[in-house]
Amino acid sequence: MPIRRSLICGFLLVVLLGAQLAVAEVVRIDVRRRDDFGTHERIIGRVRFAVDPNLPANRGIVDLALAPKNSDGKVEFSSDVLFFRPKDPAKARGTVFLEAVNVGRDQSLVIMSGAVQRDMAPESWNLGDRFLLDQGFTVAFLGWQFDVRRDQGLTFEAAYAPVDGLVRDTFVETDPSEPDVLFSLRYCSYAPGRPEATLSYRKRMDEAPRPVPRDAWRFGDDGCSVYMAKSSGIGIYEVIYQAKESPVAGLGMAALRDFASYLRFGASDAVLRETPGALQRVIGYGYSQSARLLRELVRDGFTADERGRQVFDGMMILSAGAGVGSFNHRFAMPEQSGNSVMSVLRPVDIPPFNDEELLAKAQTARAVPKIFYTFTSTDYWSRAGSLVTTSQSETGAGLKDEPLAQTSRLYFLPGTAGTPGPLPLAKRTLYESFQHFMNFSQQRWVQRALLIDLDAWVRNESAPPPSQYPTIAKRELVPLADVQFPKAPQYTFPTFMPIVWRMNFGSTFRTAGVISVEPPSTGVPYRLLVPQVTSDGIDVDGVRLPEVAVPLGTYTGWNQTVFEYKDLRYLSGLVGGFEPFARTTAVRAATGDPRPSIAERYSSKEDYLAKIQRAADDLARQRFLLRDDIPFVLQRAEAMWNVIVEQ
Repeated sequence: MPIRRSLICGFLLVVLLGAQLAVAEVVRIDVRRRDDFGTHERIIGRVRFAVDPNLPANRGIVDLALAPKNSDGKVEFSSDVLFFRPKDPAKARGTVFLEAVNVGRDQSLVIMSGAVQRDMAPESWNLGDRFLLDQGFTVAFLGWQFDVRRDQGLTFEAAYAPVDGLVRDTFVETDPSEPDVLFSLRYCSYAPGRPEATLSYRKRMDEAPRPVPRDAWRFGDDGCSVYMAKSSGIGIYEVIYQAKESPVAGLGMAALRDFASYLRFGASDAVLRETPGALQRVIGYGYSQSARLLRELVRDGFTADERGRQVFDGMMILSAGAGVGSFNHRFAMPEQSGNSVMSVLRPVDIPPFNDEELLAKAQTARAVPKIFYTFTSTDYWSRAGSLVTTSQSETGAGLKDEPLAQTSRLYFLPGTAGTPGPLPLAKRTLYESFQHFMNFSQQRWVQRALLIDLDAWVRNESAPPPSQYPTIAKRELVPLADVQFPKAPQYTFPTFMPIVWRMNFGSTFRTAGVISVEPPSTGVPYRLLVPQVTSDGIDVDGVRLPEVAVPLGTYTGWNQTVFEYKDLRYLSGLVGGFEPFARTTAVRAATGDPRPSIAERYSSKEDYLAKIQRAADDLARQRFLLRDDIPFVLQRAEAMWNVIVEQ
């Protein structure tokens, strides 16, 4: 639909909020642009915040008390916002869908609406099939990450604390042909010549770092890079040094909290609140990195605003695994994601993991949102997902199931990957080549239904479907060595997976958010479990997508790179795998594949599509699929058949 531009030219409107909002943390919203967007009005602007460091709700923000303050004694910061407001109050759902963007960009539009973004300027964002708008949601995207560039999407400007301290930066060399080592630093060294800075190297993830002589490497003249004339080969280089001027990174969580509070409780005539009936509830959304941010937001008590009011009615925390992130400590590195993607020994996979501890502050504040977690298979393999529903002693003994809170649901989507691949099939990205095709299974239709289910739950209209995930008790969650993967010659099962250690960042990390031990000392690794599989090699239990329930091949949450990095315990990051079944019985016999062939499973394309229809109908009965989406599921299935079977 073409967009009719109604008002456009620089900053079109700057609205100062009145005395009625003086208690709020949103100071004003600078509106840069308003557009007619069919059923909605699109608004692009900048949200200006100011928070009081002395209030109890803000004391968990690391270094906030040290940041510069305005004349009112408050710390200022700001976020980009992209906002879609329903024009017709009668058609508004009454619920805000608030996405914490992932490194500046959307995830919901890609996952639920099939959008493809080619330009990350907010006025150029593609909304795909406009599912969120068609369902009547008020839709908001908010920047929260201080180091996102404008060309990456929605930005966030944090305050900076005038402190100095210890920083560890890491470079992982994966190219054995590189003769030297050169990498940029996330924080510049303020004294490049200081002799106490150290560089170390290790070939294996699980070995002690070996010091590199100080005269064998140097900082760049500006202190923002490291150079070593002779590479030691594939491995991990870590430089530890002093930096200064740390961003108050935890303000990103305050921005999400306070913007949600503003939408819920702001004055009825304030900017973005022209239709108060469309803003009765707020559902927070995050995927992968931003889902880990929401876990940390809940853990750190940001579900209630400065006045103690609950601001999030519900949350969709998708593909976070057991992780949080480097989001609220001195010299934070928000893009670092954990050992599975070679973000080495960062405060990502750290306790608390299960609901009882994660929700403790929200329960004390009586501000517990209703939460939907979803896991892909990759979340077990690369994001330590089993820690969310299990517990173990400090030595790894006594492994047992742990329940979720009554306000939470977990839906495991077997055979799915954290980062799906394309269809037609491919084995490489711009940066990596894989041994198997990339897993292309699509969460889209199930995630749409889950959003509607969650909205119904926060409205108190209906309870959601029960959780579906593997457990120890049902022998569906098992150690790697116990997975009964079929012995298919073309699909070799990995003998290792990423390690998650117990880590000690020093005594001041827990109390003040200041890391004093770098690299952290490591203790006993956590015992991680993965889903058991069927005779086809596909995960058992969970909400099975139609293409997984009626498969044309084996879908896994793991893959392996062509050049293996076993010493680094790296499989494929968040990319999964797929290997098609043999087309005929004869081909299967010739290759020694134990998995039944496509011809043995389906008599024809029509038979295959009929089985897809039945699987889709079954999901719809369980409220994991919208009836209106079944025709699109069938179209997708036919496309898969054409690519895998007929080409």
